[in-house]
Amino acid sequence: MVLLAVVGVGTGGYGFWTLLSYRMVSVPGGGMAPTIQPGAVVLMEVSAFPDSSPADGRIVKRVIGVGGDQVVCCTNDNLIAVNGKPVKEPYTEDDNGHGRKEYRPFSVQVPPGAVFVVGDQRNNSRDSRLYVGMPGDGAVPLSKVVGVVVGLGSVLAADPFPQTTAFVEAGLPGDPVSDTGFRTSRNLAFGGAGLVAVGVIGAIVTVVRSAGKRRRAAAIPPMR
Repeated sequence: MVLLAVVGVGTGGYGFWTLLSYRMVSVPGGGMAPTIQPGAVVLMEVSAFPDSSPADGRIVKRVIGVGGDQVVCCTNDNLIAVNGKPVKEPYTEDDNGHGRKEYRPFSVQVPPGAVFVVGDQRNNSRDSRLYVGMPGDGAVPLSKVVGVVVGLGSVLAADPFPQTTAFVEAGLPGDPVSDTGFRTSRNLAFGGAGLVAVGVIGAIVTVVRSAGKRRRAAAIPPMR
């Protein structure tokens, strides 16, 4: 039972330790609707802490271009094109309450070591597109990227964020990514805690039973 508790401490400790690489962030605005609703809590796999600003002060957007990509808006079908390939993004929303609007045209070459980000609420999002024409053309340096959204909800009750397949389906290189590592860490943490509880309770029961047997044995008069 003691060994079981020790295994539980190791397993649970590892699970809790790996959970520290995730952080919950509240999304105050509606720029990522309908994928992420205003006020929703997302689970982010943290890759860096570039500054000490509060988590809620950071923005959550979708990466549509990486270093070296040519990002153009828009095709005749009002689609973003990356490296000449139109991307059909079913998760976007164009209606901001005032009817569908055409996007402002732009064409940018994403600098190396940067990403071009936009919101899924394409007509109501403050993102890279607003800064096209300025130094960097609105691209965000990777040094300013804190992490990647991997789930919706709290650390202990998050659902994995849906895979994005639109860019692969458009013929661009890469694979859809879905991080479920936080689920594994969560299961290890809970499982380890359970093993500790079983081991400690089992050890206590064993000690109590052994003590009872010794008392009963001592109470039996010796045979003559």
